[in-house]
Amino acid sequence: MTEKLIKGLKKLELNFSEEQISKLEGYIAEILEFNKTYNLMKADNADELAVSHILDSLVAVPHLKELISEITIRTGKQILELADIGSGGGCPGIPLSIAFPDQHFTLVERMEKRCVFLETVVSKLELKNVTVECRAADTVPAESFDLEVFRAFHPFDKKIIKLLFNMLKKGGYLAAYKAREEKILAEMAEIKSTVKDYKKIKMSVPFLEDHERNLVVIKK
Repeated sequence: MTEKLIKGLKKLELNFSEEQISKLEGYIAEILEFNKTYNLMKADNADELAVSHILDSLVAVPHLKELISEITIRTGKQILELADIGSGGGCPGIPLSIAFPDQHFTLVERMEKRCVFLETVVSKLELKNVTVECRAADTVPAESFDLEVFRAFHPFDKKIIKLLFNMLKKGGYLAAYKAREEKILAEMAEIKSTVKDYKKIKMSVPFLEDHERNLVVIKK
């Protein structure tokens, strides 16, 4: 059992079941195994993975819960289409799919080796609510998703925001994991002609409290 994962979940006040914790630990084990060959994620051990990738993904859960609730009330849909764009090794999509087992997640990833890893994890962990789409984001059909998340996909610019909006349903949300505030302000200045309003939410990742972390939320 990964000690920092358990402590971190408590700090985030996430009351996960034994099954959910077991799936997160299984995911960590798969990354460590795959890392031996492919260097999938930057981390030397299970604790580092738990903090820098898993808890970093899960820190947004309360804010995403609010967005899911708002979309559910507005649309009347109980199961929403959520997507992790440029999923890579599966963060934040896989930890979030474990946190929100009643929602459907699509992991959009264009690199085949990463897709093989993602499909292996989805199969081994029996993540029934996850689909892997091995394709470039610009080939995803328009208005596919209610909510899009991404952690290390691409800085915001005019081309990227157009691409992200194209995949998003009207009234849907983008939720981007970002670091320093000054970098966010610079990125948002780039797209101010398209994005008139956005919300920046400060987040604190357990054991990484000295690292600035923000969630940028944009409504289409």
